[in-house]
Parts: sequence; structure tokens; C-alpha cells
Amino acid sequence: MRLLFSLITLLICTNTSAATLLLPDNANTVLVNGVATEQQQVALDINTPQGLQQIAFRYHARFRDQGSQHSFSSDVIILRFAASDQDYQLSLPSIRSQSSATQFNQQPQITLTNQAGQAIEFTQDKLMKSGLQIGRDFETEIAKYNASGAIAAWNAASVALKPTATTNTNASAIAESTAQELHKTDAVVDQQEVSNMLDYWYQKASPQTQAEFKARINQ
Repeated sequence: MRLLFSLITLLICTNTSAATLLLPDNANTVLVNGVATEQQQVALDINTPQGLQQIAFRYHARFRDQGSQHSFSSDVIILRFAASDQDYQLSLPSIRSQSSATQFNQQPQITLTNQAGQAIEFTQDKLMKSGLQIGRDFETEIAKYNASGAIAAWNAASVALKPTATTNTNASAIAESTAQELHKTDAVVDQQEVSNMLDYWYQKASPQTQAEFKARINQ
């Protein structure tokens, strides 16, 4: 029995990843690689294909604006990146006013660095749900999101890297990428998610690219 226990312990220790992701005190995960959880320091599974991780989290803040105290809870942000055997740090901007809270929700500014302080490329999106937000089934929502082939989709069995949030994308690439994503599955695609995807890439484009994109749509 003691030998069996030792073998089990050895297997657990051998398969435990030393990679971690540390979130700020005012942010907590709601999902890690498709599983609902709430934590600030995440043990990353670098044994996934390409070491790819998918973290969904919320940013919480309190601020004083126009003499009153306000509480802010962001939309659920999806972050996908490739991890190796090292530690990572997620950094978020300060929320000190209603305008900065609104701005963050519209276009979250996120920084991801490794233990050497180097910036890490990532893809980000939002896990959106219309209507009542209380009692959300995040695992079901992320399963549908991943099945849709959206920009930050993740699959434990087989996953491929897609354009990152920092990738320069021209009008043709935006249209072609969106079309490819929407045709990857026969499942019914939620039109709100489609709208979010289009808006996400449009906001990332330069004014010239936005004009080209509009012209392409109007063809």
C-alpha cells in the first residue's frame, strides 16, 4: 500500500505544471480551459496542444466619481495564449471614473508578460450573454463559444493558433477571417457573437482599413 501511494504521489508531482498565471487582486477567473473556477493564481496546463491556455475573467473595481462611490464589474474577458514552463503576469489599467470603466468595457487594455518581463502575444475576446447575468452557466457558454470557432476559441483535443490581438489586419483579412470562423461549424451561431466579432476587428483596424472594410461590405 505504501509503495502504491508513493507511485501515485510521484505521478501527480510529475504531471504538475510549474507554469502559473497571476492576476491582479481586483481580477478573478471565471473559467480556466473550459472549467468554471475562481482564482487569482492559475496553474497552467502546458501539456495542452501547443501549450495553449484559455482564461476567462472579470475585472472588479471601486471608484469615486462626482462625489459618489461606484462599483464596476467588467464583461467576461476571454484571454488565449501559448504558455511554456514559466510564470506569467496579467496587468490591467486603473479604473478611477465612470468614463474609464466604460472605456475598459468597450476596449479592454490588457498586458501579459512572462517572468522576464517580456510581452506575450495573446488573443482576446468577450463571453457575452444578453439579458439577466445572475446565475450564468459559464461552462455551457464557453463550450458554445469554442464550438463556434470564434477568435479566442480553445479545444483541449486539437487547437490551432489564430490571429492575436496585436496582429495588424487589413480589410480583406478581416472579412476572410470572419467568414472562415463562421463556416467552421454547422451549429447555430448566435448573432450577438457575430456582431461582437465584427466590432472587435473593426475597432482594431486603422481608419484606412475601416474605410476599405466598409467598401468591401457594400460591394
